[in-house]
Amino acid sequence: MISLINVTRYHGPPSDPRFVLNDVSLRVEPMDRIGILAPSGSGKSTLARIISGHERPDAGHVIQRGHLSWPMGFSAALHPALKVADNIATVATLRNMDPYELVTKVEDFAQIGASFFRPLSELAPGERSQVALALSLSVVFDIYLADDMNVSANPAFREKCDAALMDRLASAGLIMMSRHPRMLKAFATRFFVLAHAGLIECETAAQAEDILNLLIHEDVPPHAIA
Repeated sequence: MISLINVTRYHGPPSDPRFVLNDVSLRVEPMDRIGILAPSGSGKSTLARIISGHERPDAGHVIQRGHLSWPMGFSAALHPALKVADNIATVATLRNMDPYELVTKVEDFAQIGASFFRPLSELAPGERSQVALALSLSVVFDIYLADDMNVSANPAFREKCDAALMDRLASAGLIMMSRHPRMLKAFATRFFVLAHAGLIECETAAQAEDILNLLIHEDVPPHAIA
C-alpha cells in the first residue's frame, strides 16, 4: 500500500512558489493498477521520485508498506564501468537474491548476446534499455512503478515486456505514468490526469485524454472539471 497525503513540491522561495505538485493525495492498494496520464513538463518524474522515496516533498507525507519497484527501465543506478553481468550480480546481492539465478534470468530476457558481458558504457542505447527493463521485470515487487517506460524499438522485445508485466500484475499492483493513453489502456484500471500541479481521477483512459485536452489546450482550470 502507498499513500500520498497532501503532497506538495515547488520551486522558488516559499513566498512565491512555483508548484510542481500542489496538495496531491493518492492511495494505492496492493492490487491497484493506477494509470496517470501526464504530458512532458507536468511533474510526472518528480511524482515518481517522491513515490519511490528518491525525493522528499516540501509538504505532506508519503506512507509506503511493502516492496515498491524502482522506476521500470531505470538504469542510472547501474555502474557504467562494470560489465552488465557484474551489475546484475551486484543488484542480486543487495536484494538478498541468488546472483547466478538473477544474472541467468536477465541474460535470457534481455537478449543482447555477447554484449551482456561487456561494460555497460559500451552498450548501444537500445541494449541498455533492454537490460534495464529485463532487470526490472525479473525482480518480484508488490507494486511496480513505471515512468514512461523506455522500451526498445524491437517490436518482439516490446511484446515480451508487455507479456511479462501482465504476468507480474497477476499478483502485484502498478503505478504507471505516461504521455501515451495507449499504455494506460493496456495496463491500468484506475485513471488519473496530472496537470496544473494536481491529480484528477477519471473513469476511463479516454476520459483522461479528454480532460487533459481541456486543461492544456483550452486552458480550463482544474477546479472547473466536474
